Amino acid sequence: MTQKSRKNDEKEYIGTYYGYGMSVTKEEVLSWLGGKDETSGNLVDIPWEIRKFANYLILENEKIPFSLYLVFDGGIMRVFLKTGVETAVMESESRLGIYRVLLILNRQLDLVKFMLDGIHEEVISRVDLELDALSKNELNEGINMLLSSIYLMVKTLKLEEQFQMRITERMLLMVQDMIKSGKTKADIEKFLVEKIGLSQNESESILTQLLGKYDENQSSGMYA
Repeated sequence: MTQKSRKNDEKEYIGTYYGYGMSVTKEEVLSWLGGKDETSGNLVDIPWEIRKFANYLILENEKIPFSLYLVFDGGIMRVFLKTGVETAVMESESRLGIYRVLLILNRQLDLVKFMLDGIHEEVISRVDLELDALSKNELNEGINMLLSSIYLMVKTLKLEEQFQMRITERMLLMVQDMIKSGKTKADIEKFLVEKIGLSQNESESILTQLLGKYDENQSSGMYA
């Protein structure tokens, strides 16, 4: 064995020993999404219907207002959703206004990015997750942030009327999931501010609107 080979073997052994360098397989990811455990309070565990279309895997659930698309690309799993906002047919001024907003949002959000897709230049929201050492909790957070980012897009682009019912349902489900998993009001506010990019006043307004007078000592139910 050459010195180079020994070093490579040592590097692989060290990575395995300390828990990194272990790539999650497509089958493992699908087993997480196929668990169908609604009692866990995590989005990754809800009863997803998974079907294949072209090069995509499509995830659907009657409680989620958008379909999720999964693509496995080497060591990356790309999860995205289509907003239905097509910019190719817009006037130049409106289109440039949307592009400007999306660029600002991309700077504001860490994990989720907005981009254009297809000949109609549809706005999509996408999160890229490395399969190397990916955990089920990280996948759950990615899905949660992906769906929640649409609220910020809709609010910023002033599309509330068009998306109001779907987005409200989504925010209700997200907050309900966080409560079921033991998150406090402070935890939820921190998520909305640091992950979704809302101001403190906006996050408090959302919690008041969705939950009414929130009681952190109340362990069951969504509403006080």
